[in-house]
Amino acid sequence: MKTRQPAVSLSRLYPALRASGGLLLSAVMLSACSSAPVRFYTLGAPAVAVGAESTATQPITDSTPVIEVERARMPDYLDSQDIMVRNGHEIERSGLGRWASRLSVGATDLITARLAQKWPNLFVTDQSQPDRPTWRLQLNISRLDVSRDGKSALNADWAIIPEDSRASILRNRTTIVMDGSTASNANIAKVTESLLNELSDRIEASWPSTTAPQTAMTFHRHTKG
Repeated sequence: MKTRQPAVSLSRLYPALRASGGLLLSAVMLSACSSAPVRFYTLGAPAVAVGAESTATQPITDSTPVIEVERARMPDYLDSQDIMVRNGHEIERSGLGRWASRLSVGATDLITARLAQKWPNLFVTDQSQPDRPTWRLQLNISRLDVSRDGKSALNADWAIIPEDSRASILRNRTTIVMDGSTASNANIAKVTESLLNELSDRIEASWPSTTAPQTAMTFHRHTKG
């Protein structure tokens, strides 16, 4: 004789169904979040791609003055591919936005490109050169705060080191304050680029002479004999 299985109590079944439904909903939400694409941002893409304003080919000879821009130094918490925004004492990391390269690399690329635009008859590069350059630019960005309240700031100091070891090293520092929306990653990238553009303008203004290309010609390149 078959024994009859006891019926499952609905009062015991409902909590299990509710729990299963909650897990299913959570899985769907997580799946939707994970499917959102991560967007990558660059600084001044047109300037980096074009370099100098003129697209004409300009030969580089032994007499062409060289400015070697060293990689910018900045605080560890900023020097990554994460897009950061300051909210008071808190640093917020974007969940779906990234820099295309480490921020120090992107900042160096942009400043190099801007200086190359300003001085098309100079060879401005962020790559190490086999010979001693006419000038070296060392840059330290100690603060680059793009803030949630729209008030952003950059602190930097730099050294202009001439080829002639007997000549003086020129040192400068500056603070740049700027207003701008930080409502999206694109806005944050725009404000960051504006701060770095202003920094490149101030670096240019601090150069040994406003006629930097002519001044550069007074220095002699060392060549290997």
